[in-house]
Amino acid sequence: MIRTILVTIGFILGWGFAFRSAIYAACFYLWIAYFRPEAWAWSGVFASLPLSLMAGIFLIFRTLLSPVRFRIDRRNGLPILFLVLSLLSSLLAPDAEYSLRYLQDFAKTVIVSYLLSVLITTEADYRKVIMVIALSLGFEAAKQGWGQLVLNPGAQNSNSVPFLGDNNLVAVGIAMLLPTVGALAATSTGLWRRGFQFLSIGILYRAISTYSRGGLLAISALGALYWWRSPHKLRTMLAFTVAVAVVLPVLPQAYWDRMSTIVATGEERDESQTGRLHFWEVAITMANDRPLVGVGHRGYEGNYNRYDFSNGLYGMSRAVHSSWFAVLAEVGYPGLLLFVTIIATSWLSCRSVRLAARRGEVSEALGRYAVALESALVAFIVGGSFLSFQYNEMVWHFFALSAALERVAAAEATANRVGAEQLQLAPEAAKPAPEFEWA
Repeated sequence: MIRTILVTIGFILGWGFAFRSAIYAACFYLWIAYFRPEAWAWSGVFASLPLSLMAGIFLIFRTLLSPVRFRIDRRNGLPILFLVLSLLSSLLAPDAEYSLRYLQDFAKTVIVSYLLSVLITTEADYRKVIMVIALSLGFEAAKQGWGQLVLNPGAQNSNSVPFLGDNNLVAVGIAMLLPTVGALAATSTGLWRRGFQFLSIGILYRAISTYSRGGLLAISALGALYWWRSPHKLRTMLAFTVAVAVVLPVLPQAYWDRMSTIVATGEERDESQTGRLHFWEVAITMANDRPLVGVGHRGYEGNYNRYDFSNGLYGMSRAVHSSWFAVLAEVGYPGLLLFVTIIATSWLSCRSVRLAARRGEVSEALGRYAVALESALVAFIVGGSFLSFQYNEMVWHFFALSAALERVAAAEATANRVGAEQLQLAPEAAKPAPEFEWA
């Protein structure tokens, strides 16, 4: 009952803010998408309503009524091109009806991502959006993480998250979220700073407690990247050592037995490892058979039995367990090339903002947001290599956030440069005019 009341209040406030501006309408949509209040409230009333669709449609209309400038550039145009390629692939797929049905959800994801890339025009807008994402997805994750760490440390948490999926997908999604929460903590003060720090610890343990090997690799990559970029490497190493000393004792041997299979070779490999290698080979077979268009959007599972050269040794209608091989099989070689290009341009956008902040051309906060996005992309690249995470909304929203961040930083750098030039001219303008002298 309490959850239902809280969600009802959230909807009243959310709709109230959504009518005020398009950026608030985007935040309202993101709250519904990431938090999934219909699942959290345990109420059939909310579950019976297409909340995400309603908020998405309202976001489109609210944006059309706003003075936002619609434009397609090299950044936000690439996801649209990928959607067009996916549509072509699905139309020509062996089971076009199946692929087109799933393509509708992906089309919604790309549309919302495009709207985010044009609606976020200021640093304040950007912070609003990432705060909504962090709190919506991180609230329940941190609650479960802290609850398990205190009440049942070491146990595996296999609870799914409606927005992400099973525990493996949860681990990678939370690993992507963690740098954003860290950036919010670093750019906050007082209780907000402490709150985000508290949130990050719970989120981290929630990811670890999934017992996901892909999640552990993603988190390890984040740690390595953070240490490499830290100007205080010794202090960072000491902090990491303390964190490990706290976490290690609560993790049972079963956890380490599972993690040890990451580096297993030969006869030590478990069935999931050998199966995953086979699934990747099947993906390559699909791509070689249909190199330009693949087997259609999310068509790998539906076509697995047709291309499985093991004759069912690893089961029927299996998943590919890799974002890269999934895109290759489903959209072909052009689709994989475009997908890699989207990731590369997102990384370069973050890098340009990070370097601009280092030179003092933009605020330090924008630089921290850029580092957080870079780190999230690393988590996806590493964790997504072993999971089918390529169509998740979070991934494409983060692509859009990198495009928006670059545009916001460019506008801020221009404003700062113009302000500096005017300041240099100010002393000359402030000089009194020479007095008129009679001849």
